[in-house]
Amino acid sequence: MKRTYLWMLAAVLLLIGCGGGQTAEQAEEPEQTAPAEELGPAPEGLTMELEHDVYDPSLTSYIYFIHNDTDQPTGVFGASYAIQRKDGGGWTDLTMKDGVGWDDIGYTLEPGQTMALSCGFWLYEEAPAAGEYRLVKEVDGALLTAEFSLGESPYTAQTPYGFGPLEDLPERYGAADAAGTGAVIFTDAGTENAEAVGTFLEKASLGIPCQLRTVQDHGESTPMVIDVICENDGFLWRMRSGGTEVAERRLSYIVTDGTDLYLSDGADWDAGERYGDQRVFLVPPLQGTEWVPDVEAMTADRLAWNATRYQLRSADGVWCAALWEEPTAFSVSWQKPGEGSGSSTYDLADWDGLETAITGLAWREDGKLTLKCETADGGTSRLTFDPETETLT
Repeated sequence: MKRTYLWMLAAVLLLIGCGGGQTAEQAEEPEQTAPAEELGPAPEGLTMELEHDVYDPSLTSYIYFIHNDTDQPTGVFGASYAIQRKDGGGWTDLTMKDGVGWDDIGYTLEPGQTMALSCGFWLYEEAPAAGEYRLVKEVDGALLTAEFSLGESPYTAQTPYGFGPLEDLPERYGAADAAGTGAVIFTDAGTENAEAVGTFLEKASLGIPCQLRTVQDHGESTPMVIDVICENDGFLWRMRSGGTEVAERRLSYIVTDGTDLYLSDGADWDAGERYGDQRVFLVPPLQGTEWVPDVEAMTADRLAWNATRYQLRSADGVWCAALWEEPTAFSVSWQKPGEGSGSSTYDLADWDGLETAITGLAWREDGKLTLKCETADGGTSRLTFDPETETLT
């Protein structure tokens, strides 16, 4: 990536859909924030910005970034912030709700690094309304501010990433329709808005919810529109090519073979090969070479802190099965809106000991998981695991 990014997702982040140099300590007392008038100016290179300049008032949760482009690490700073509304020639603090505060968490940011955090109106009595606002935050005793507006914007509660559903697009939606919408457009004449690919990869490396839309329009053929939505530590790939029918898949990672960029269930290229990965292109063949180093860096960071080597998500996005370096081990996690999430790890050696390695996974339509295995006698077996009852047959 062009920057080294660090991240922290606040517990109140409503858009949820992923470091050295960043530390955190938590205490029991609420964090205390100095009044803005007591803070000094930020050193040159220490800046803050929101993800977008303008949001629709229906969208109440936002991502913001703190960039440390100085030559020194920051001192410790917390998660607290304030939102102010422009009132005439000055700024007026919004009214914080009773009983709202932050844990006393401390963070530092090394030179060249960026942190992604969340902010929003859920802390305040005032409802979001059209107008000019600014985010105010104390970082290492300095005052950082970032202005934004609420008004007419493609970023709404229904379209938080600026794109409507594929199903709502005209039947022959193509390059002319997509121009200026934020989509990346591939035609015989070249590529338009290619920089959106790099932006998507930067956000995806942080685990920030985001979306990439690509449109492939080559004249005589039917235009192809593909959405890739990064949410909940994975990717939802949706494709429409002619008519209104949409195909979709859920995948776990972005990987590269050194030439092209793919969505994959393998944590790296070799793991995908090992488990029979069915990849899809992130961008058309030979169009992603510029970002190969970025994806290689993402992969190296992933492998450095995570032992998972293959993840297969169910079609409904509720279940995710994972394989590890231990050949007979697997885990199953779940996430259900309004119910929470959970995860359990299993080892086939704890059942009958006949299987020596898991070589493939498949989710069935009935919600059960099929495991393809090698056996001690040199043969193969297929086992069925029911994640609801944790039984294996």
